[in-house]
Amino acid sequence: MDKSKVVTYTSITFAITWICWWGLALLTNNNIVDSSQGIFTLIYFIGGFGPTIASLLILPQKSLRSVFDFVFSCKKNSVGYLLLFCLMQGLIIGLSSMETNPLIPWFSTPIVMLSTTFLGGGNEELGWRGIMQPELEKRFSFPIATLITGCVWMLWHVPLWFVVGSSQQNMNFLLYAIYGLILSFWLATIHKKTKSIFFCCVFHGFSNLMLSFFIIKVNWTLIVGLIASLVFTIWLYYKETVKASD
Repeated sequence: MDKSKVVTYTSITFAITWICWWGLALLTNNNIVDSSQGIFTLIYFIGGFGPTIASLLILPQKSLRSVFDFVFSCKKNSVGYLLLFCLMQGLIIGLSSMETNPLIPWFSTPIVMLSTTFLGGGNEELGWRGIMQPELEKRFSFPIATLITGCVWMLWHVPLWFVVGSSQQNMNFLLYAIYGLILSFWLATIHKKTKSIFFCCVFHGFSNLMLSFFIIKVNWTLIVGLIASLVFTIWLYYKETVKASD
């Protein structure tokens, strides 16, 4: 593991994001800025691109071709893993909810999906699954590396619970963090099986779409579905790993 690479990535990511988001928390709590203003959106989005900016800054090669290959390269015939996990998550969220958000009509979902993939979540994957997870796996086992990445990822989000007007203020942080850790295993497995950061971006965007399109309800369908999917994810990873070593 390149320890300096992980430390540098994490330091730049948190510096960019926390300066923006803690600054936004200070501004909104003192009624200097509110969520209806353009400056709120600008600061919010700059903070959200902390992992993206950090990952690009530490890439050894920064030409357009090398960045393109870093983001869009993938294993041949591996898109099936992305589709499988999207289907799995869609069924878990959809069946546990059975109620859509009236503020997001179905015909707007393509636009929301594009936004969540490239601007509102998926863009983070260049850092978390593109840089941090692979580096940690050089030293730690897959579950440990995934838990570390997931915990750091959840910690990175903390300032949003203090920003007046952010959607996170209406969420239970513990439940959010648990879901985020499970999502970390899904994303890590997708990246491991496809070697595609872009597929992780798409799945992250799809996840955020599902959380917006459906009214999330914590019930046994959701709990059992998430646990079963987590077990399946770890089994899938180790099944393919053992098969590859034979």
